[in-house]
Parts: sequence; C-alpha cells; structure tokens
Amino acid sequence: MRERQIRAIFFDIDGTLRDFETKRVPEGTKEALRKAREAGILLFIATGRHKLEIEEENLLEDMEFDGYVTLNGQYCYCGNRVVYDAPIDSAEVTAMLTLIGKDPFPCLFMEADRMYINMVDDVVEKAQAGIGTRIPPVMDVRRALEYPIYQIVPYIGRRREEEIRRAVPGCEIIRWHDEYAVDVIPRGGSKCIGIEKMAAHFGLSLEETAAVGDGANDVSMVEMAGLGIAMGNGKAVVKAVADYITDSIETDGLLKAVFYIIENNHQEE
Repeated sequence: MRERQIRAIFFDIDGTLRDFETKRVPEGTKEALRKAREAGILLFIATGRHKLEIEEENLLEDMEFDGYVTLNGQYCYCGNRVVYDAPIDSAEVTAMLTLIGKDPFPCLFMEADRMYINMVDDVVEKAQAGIGTRIPPVMDVRRALEYPIYQIVPYIGRRREEEIRRAVPGCEIIRWHDEYAVDVIPRGGSKCIGIEKMAAHFGLSLEETAAVGDGANDVSMVEMAGLGIAMGNGKAVVKAVADYITDSIETDGLLKAVFYIIENNHQEE
C-alpha cells in the first residue's frame, strides 16, 4: 500500500497518448488529462522524441504539460528553462561518425534545438512513416563534432546492432523500432534519470509519481515510479513490471488509468 498520493504523472507519447494507427490523440485521452488537471495532478511528458517533433509537428495537439523529459531523459525542460541535460561524450560521437564513414547507413543526430540525418533510404522512410512524423533534413553530420549531441538514431536492423554496441561502448542502445531503428544515449542515461531530475525540480518524491507507457524504453520508468502503469497495447516487458495494466489506447485505456489514479488517491486521504 502506498503511503503517499500521486501528485504527478509522466506519460510516454507514442502508443500511450498518441495512437500509432490514427497518428492522433484520442478524445478519451484528452478527457483523461482534463480530469487529472481538475484533480490537481501535475502532468509531464517522458519520451524518446525531440522537442522539435513535439512542437513543429504538434504531436500533442496543443495539450499543455508542466514539463518535458525528452530524448529518453537526456534533455529535460519546463518552458524555456532547462532542468537537466546530459549530452553524449564527444569521443562516442566521433566513433559513430567514423563508423558511418567507413560503411554508411542512415544515422540521425539530435542537438538540443536541431536534428539532422546523413542520408535517407527506404528504411528511414518506413520507420518515420510508422511513427507518423516527417523525415529530418539531410545535411553534413560532421557538425556533430562541434555541438552537444543528446541522442543518435541509427536506422539499422538487429543484425548490425552489435556493431553499434562495439563502436560506442560508453552508450546505451535502446531499440524503439522492432525492425528499423535504435536510440543511442549516454550509458546510465534513461527516462528514469530525467524523471528523477524533474520530480526534484518540483519538490516531489518518486513515490508521488506515476508513469504510463507501452514500449521497451518505458520499462525502467514504469518500474521506478511510485505507481507504474502499462497500456493494454503495450509490450509484454512493460506489463511484466507494471503495478497496473489498463486497457489499450483504442479503448480509452489512458482515461481508465487516470480514473484508477484518482480513485486510489481518494482512498489514501
């Protein structure tokens, strides 16, 4: 039994707030956030996405949040204030550039306010179409040697994943697309770190947080939060560590999750 109420909820975007199939935020999800606001609960994003994707492509359809944990926890902000950031070590960035120079494959580099890719092929097109966002601009990625890089996205299948691990041993490799792509972040980095920093910024303990997700990169945050919730459409690895499994996004799973949180808060009063 929890000793404290849930005062903040951290949400993944894709498959949690935003439907993979429709590429839209369901009305039930919008209602869920309104209900949480009315109950005095703070709302946060915890995603592998870049802030440009969120803002320029309106992924959240103008819904407002109190803070954003982006790039799998490597860049966290509230409004114009950066709460926490942790770029990839420059030696690891150099190693990745060397690797794609020898045997090229598409690789996306993410700065705080910019993202760019070295080349585009059908794998990139399929992966980006799958998440419903446009293809980043193609440019000379050697600029990554001059600016902090928070996340790298190699568009590779599982066959080349071990090659990436050997090239950048100081990084974590998180597969976000079963066939086409992984995220590369600093070793030890995760959404958990970003959530810890954001919670501390707002004077919250982790026991007062809930985390809702569906993918492999959500496992650690669902396991760490005071209340971990897996979407019904989520992967088995997320459901295995969740305190509560709600319905799928298509059947108002997020709305039911928020009602569960509010009802449990009332029981704790």
